[in-house]
Amino acid sequence: MPRKAADNDSPDDKLRVVSLKSIAKLVDAHRASVRRWLTEEGIRPVAMSRTRNSAIRYRWSDIERWLREREEVE
Repeated sequence: MPRKAADNDSPDDKLRVVSLKSIAKLVDAHRASVRRWLTEEGIRPVAMSRTRNSAIRYRWSDIERWLREREEVE
């Protein structure tokens, strides 16, 4: 599970990626819902390779920003 990043992000935090499954578990929602929310917010996934069955991940910095914005709304 991703750790909370500090205010002073290191360069490694910029490269950190997280799976859709982990994000769904973090927000306690179905993966399809999380995928839809991220798409609506314009957060694009990152393919880990160029093959057909490559792993799809999301940048942790984008997810962390999205989570902070959700907290402000709720």
